[in-house]
Parts: sequence; structure tokens; C-alpha cells
Amino acid sequence: MMGRLLLLLFSVIAVNLPLRYGCIKIIGGHTVAPHSRPFMAAIQKGRSTVCGGALIEKNWILTAAHCKLMGRSELKVVLGAHQPSIAEKEQQIFKVLRHCSNPQFNSSSKENDIMLLKLNGSANLNQYVALLPLPSRDEDIKTGTKCQVAGWGVTSSGKPSKCLKEATVKIINRKTCSRNYKKQIKITNNMLCAGWNNAFSKSDACQGDSGGPLICSGKYSGIISFGKGCGKMRKPGVYTRLTEKYLQWIKKIIDNY
Repeated sequence: MMGRLLLLLFSVIAVNLPLRYGCIKIIGGHTVAPHSRPFMAAIQKGRSTVCGGALIEKNWILTAAHCKLMGRSELKVVLGAHQPSIAEKEQQIFKVLRHCSNPQFNSSSKENDIMLLKLNGSANLNQYVALLPLPSRDEDIKTGTKCQVAGWGVTSSGKPSKCLKEATVKIINRKTCSRNYKKQIKITNNMLCAGWNNAFSKSDACQGDSGGPLICSGKYSGIISFGKGCGKMRKPGVYTRLTEKYLQWIKKIIDNY
């Protein structure tokens, strides 16, 4: 059941600042059925969703480290949301008790763009709020694999989405991705590149989607990190890959706190 649910998941990736960073938004995707992605977390500043994330334990959210730059003291997390900007009876809202960025996160190289947020309470798991299991082992994703991404970020209209949207992207070879980014950024084995762009359609994440999960073959495989623009032909979105190193770091943080 969970595998099928995850496969339905998302399809776009990006992040925006000269090198799109900060908040990403889905390009070329579609609105999902309300509350059909119960593991999605909307990370908000005020009433604006600035990043996405995934609920991996009842009181822990996994997201991107650069989302901390959005204003750590003012962030809150909304679970069970389809439209996080309005009050929905399915929602559960928490304050962020602790920010745990990877200590090796580098905002210039974009390396180690991963962060855990500890909530000030435990989520009540139900049909609207559920955990997204971490992968049991480190698995690199083959080129051409179709994956899904979702979020409330900027859409093709140039405005954030009121409702949760998802898109499908394809994994792109790292060497090809590196050539496309040239000297702007080094694409490492800790990263995945994905996009979908041809003469007829384009899919990507964008501002506001950062931190959201990348689901490949029904498994949690990566975290939306950055990109150059949104939905550009030769600038695929880049994700933090859930490597064994990161999986061990996640376990250590959760055990310690």
C-alpha cells in the first residue's frame, strides 16, 4: 500500500536564487487528490510555505539544510495539509523545537544539504498524517528512472500553488548534469539530478518546493535541493541523495535527541 502511495507521489524539482535555492515550486505538474500524500510537511513562515519536508518519525521532519535560512525562529510545520495557507480540519500544526542541520552543509557548494527538524510535539498518525519510511540501504538511482516530487512552490504561473502539486521527473546522468552546470557547481555522488524537458512538456521543482522528498520506484530517494531557474532545458533540478552516510547521521541525531 505504501509503495503504491509513494509511486503516485511527485514530479518536479528545482530551487531558486541565482542558483535556485530557498523555496522551490512544481513546474509542469498537477494537483493531487486532497490529503493523498500524508507524509508531506509544509514548512511555513507566517502563512507562507517556504519549504517542504517529510515526516519520518512522529516528531521529526526531514528537509533541506538551506531551509534554515528562511528564518529559523519563526518557522512552523503544518502536517495533513492540502492547502496549508488556510485552516483545514485535517491539519496538525507544530512549532520547531530544534534545528539539526548537517554540520558539513556548505551553502556555496550545496553539499550536505540536509536537515532534521524536531517538532514540539508528536504527530497523531492517521489517514491524513503518516510517516514516509527512509530507505533501508544506500541505493543509487539509475539514469532514466522516473521519480515523483511534490510541493506548494512556484508553478508555471510564477505564483506559489495554493494546493499540493506533484510532477514526474527523470534521473539524469551525473556527467551530463555536471556539463550542464559547468563551473557553477560540482555535482557529487551525494547528489541526484532529475528533470523532464522536451518540446512538449517540462517538469521541475521550483522556489517553495525545497526540502520536499524525491520518490523513485516507491522509495524515499532524495531531498529537493537546488537548481538554475525552474524547468530550464539544460538545468535539471539537483537533489540530496539519501546515502548511507546521511542515513547513519539521521539515526544518530534522532537517537541523541
